[in-house]
Amino acid sequence: MKFLTLLMFLYHETSFKNLYILFLAVRQVCTSWRTAAVKETYNAKSKAPWLVIYTLSTPGRILLSKRYSEYRIVNPFSSVSIELPALKELHPELRLIYVIALSSSPSLSRSYSVMIFYGPSPGLAFLRSREDAWTAANRARSRRRCTVLELTYYNGLFVALDEQSQIMTFNERKCPMESRLFLGTNRYVDGDPYLVECSGSLLVAWKIWRKKYDGPVKEIRVFKVDSEKGTKEEVESLNVSLFLNGGSSFSVEFNAKSCLPGIKPNRVYCHDGKEDKIKSYSVEDRKFETYVDATSSCLFDATSNCPSDATRRRVFDTDWFQPDF
Repeated sequence: MKFLTLLMFLYHETSFKNLYILFLAVRQVCTSWRTAAVKETYNAKSKAPWLVIYTLSTPGRILLSKRYSEYRIVNPFSSVSIELPALKELHPELRLIYVIALSSSPSLSRSYSVMIFYGPSPGLAFLRSREDAWTAANRARSRRRCTVLELTYYNGLFVALDEQSQIMTFNERKCPMESRLFLGTNRYVDGDPYLVECSGSLLVAWKIWRKKYDGPVKEIRVFKVDSEKGTKEEVESLNVSLFLNGGSSFSVEFNAKSCLPGIKPNRVYCHDGKEDKIKSYSVEDRKFETYVDATSSCLFDATSNCPSDATRRRVFDTDWFQPDF
């Protein structure tokens, strides 16, 4: 106990706590050190979302594969991880998880659920904590099988968005999934949709191209969705910022404790694969800006103001990541 008290004193009294790299290093030493370096003591000058070179994650966590069909959900900033049942229990040919969503943080609750969209024989399945086998989730009866692009957990239900712009909800106590709303847009013509929970509402942010897949992003339209009423309403202004990832988008709010230098409200932050840039889009002004922040400096050549050729290929492979300590 004396050692822990001393460690906490040293940690609190040094300026090292303002450096997130040292903060993470302290947490990885052992349980006692991790106890001292808790979320409440993280006092960095910037708490902006990070850009990480990773392609599939659920907010605050990453999905790791030991071998084909065997996966684990890991929080890289703590010791909490979840080993998932092998996909071959669903089907002997299944090997890949394409999209994943969590109902709640395993760090905060022992009761949680996981939902996945898997392949190459595509389907949906869910898993409750303390269970050791996947349960298949049947599709809505009125629709043919389509690729699921987005999964999230909202208002006690898993919500899916497929390539035909259909929004479906899934209640673990009821099967199959229920079709709630058709957005009336076509992914292959209009662009890429993203599901985002924001201040108690469910949003769909639509990244629209200039020329299908062959042009840069022209604009981003944001809709507020009511899955119960089956309605959508375009949003002209946001009090938050949205960060778009395939399968793991999120929002950040602005208040006295936000500590988000360089991040602006009423903006959507996303990748423009055609121009190989990370951009911010003003919902009110309908204009793009190229986004540059210290949190993404590792992506750029330190001796130049421009991305190096090697790094330029990596920008498209990054994801926004919201650390969960």
